[in-house]
Amino acid sequence: MKRLYQFNILAVLTFAMLWLSSCVKQDFDKPPVKELPVGKVYTIKQLRQMYADSGAIQINYDASVYATVTMDESTGNIYKSAFVQDNEDAVNLHKTGAGGLRIGDSIRVYLKGVALSEYNGLFQLDNVDPDSNIVILATQKYKTPEELTLADIKTGKYESKLVTVTGVEFAQTELGKTWADAGSYGNRVLEDCDGNSVIVRTSSYATFAEEKLPEGKGDLTAVVSLYAKGSDTTWQLYIRTLKEVHLDGERCNGDGGGGGGDVLPSLNETFDEYEAYDEINKNGWSDIIVAGDRAWIGKVHQDDNNHYAQATGYNSGLDDMETWMITPLVDNTNGDKVLSFKSSMAYWAHTSGDPLEVYVSTDFTGDNFESATWTKLNPTLPTSSNSNYEWVESGDVDLSAYTGNVAIAFKYKGSDTESTSIAVDDVKIDTNGGGGGGEDVLPSLNETFDAYEAYDEINKNGWSDIIVAGDRAWIGKIYSDNHYAQATGYNSGLDDMETWMITPLVDNTNGDKTLSFKSSMAYWAHTSGDPLEVYVSTDFTGDNFESATWTKLNPTLPTSANDNYEWVESGDVDLSAYPGNIAVAFKYKGSDTESTSIAVDDVVIE
Repeated sequence: MKRLYQFNILAVLTFAMLWLSSCVKQDFDKPPVKELPVGKVYTIKQLRQMYADSGAIQINYDASVYATVTMDESTGNIYKSAFVQDNEDAVNLHKTGAGGLRIGDSIRVYLKGVALSEYNGLFQLDNVDPDSNIVILATQKYKTPEELTLADIKTGKYESKLVTVTGVEFAQTELGKTWADAGSYGNRVLEDCDGNSVIVRTSSYATFAEEKLPEGKGDLTAVVSLYAKGSDTTWQLYIRTLKEVHLDGERCNGDGGGGGGDVLPSLNETFDEYEAYDEINKNGWSDIIVAGDRAWIGKVHQDDNNHYAQATGYNSGLDDMETWMITPLVDNTNGDKVLSFKSSMAYWAHTSGDPLEVYVSTDFTGDNFESATWTKLNPTLPTSSNSNYEWVESGDVDLSAYTGNVAIAFKYKGSDTESTSIAVDDVKIDTNGGGGGGEDVLPSLNETFDAYEAYDEINKNGWSDIIVAGDRAWIGKIYSDNHYAQATGYNSGLDDMETWMITPLVDNTNGDKTLSFKSSMAYWAHTSGDPLEVYVSTDFTGDNFESATWTKLNPTLPTSANDNYEWVESGDVDLSAYPGNIAVAFKYKGSDTESTSIAVDDVVIE
């Protein structure tokens, strides 16, 4: 009986173990796959192009996109969000709930109910429900970051991608700070030895927010993000974990850079090379911090895309702030140079002293700031009686008393309470002062729009963008690394839209020039008139659009019969009937309903 009892107990235990083991999932590497329809399969690049052509749309049919998670919420640096990447492109997922994804998850995003949109310029898949839109196919399928430089990031080709940036360090003005401020985001300037910079953005909820920034140079891995409000575009990086930050090498030479170098025959600085928060220290400029930790930085006005330099004590927490922005050396051997610039103030808060003073030196060499002799000048500067952001012309400041190689310094002095913001732009040192001088005339033109990032207004290097009706301009766009110009009335809400994109002046004195370009359309919606017309003028000077004479040309243009995105060659358009200095204009006319998208590229006049 005893043996039989033992046998029965053993049999029961064995059966129980077998039953339990049959109920436990053994393959932990393969997560359960939800049964959601696949439908039409898109790549991220295709979704991005759909948004670029049509604006914000919600997908209301069965469709999917496959990708791998490159950043999750585990460190608290992002919330209800994830970054995902396929073999070509990357995108931010804006989710309806937190959690659910981990770095390395291979996923399918079921797109029905998901919106293609953007948030402050960053393309995203919005309204992604972690339960009903995401299928986890596998785990630990990690993406390898692309190795690149800060200059590469600013090309716009790496939005939302996982990257490793090399040869970088946090700006001198950031040292001693933590990754983020209490209760707020930290926007810390990361730069390289060539003066390029981007923002490292960190949430105060990140697990490493209160850690001090590393003070050396090296590399770090992060996800590229974007903040674009109006025409103010700032590239940002999001750190995943401090284990991927290796800034422990020797820092770049210098302590703020610039100065010295070649002596220029003249200077015309528009600050167009500086993006928001770039320190003003390129091409021979010096930025010297005397008190505090703030420098002169680049800013971009959101309404007109104007780049300028700014210094401010606002929200600095400083008892004392003093920073000098100094021009490169300019040859004034003959004493025939004059200085001109414009400046503005915002939210005047100075009760003692002035926020801005301007000085000249003839013995500054770029590295002897303290020992150089600085003489105060007397240009016209903004005061408390000016309106916020009102540009004040300095007038022509005579430099004949300062022969030799001259440098001009813009000195800002303030504090957290004496916090008036000061902006400076259009700094000129030459024999013409602030008198201007019209457009340069080019011998020929070959415009590929490679200088334009996505959403840049087409107004660089002599190009003009004239808005006649509505509030939309021709802007830069990028698809498959090809840069081009686009105008569209889609989703504009406008009853009438008219915008002209005009080339620089080109010398056609001999009447031997021809025009060629290519153009395309997408989602034809014009029922009256054509979206694109092309004109030529021989009396346009750059600032007389309304009074200039414009003659319509007849190139080959896309029509409703063409396929979406199909490039149409204009053919060679004879310009022999228009001798002199010519400008060619691309006129887009539409509305919220007459909303055909038009693209233009490879404009050649030769």
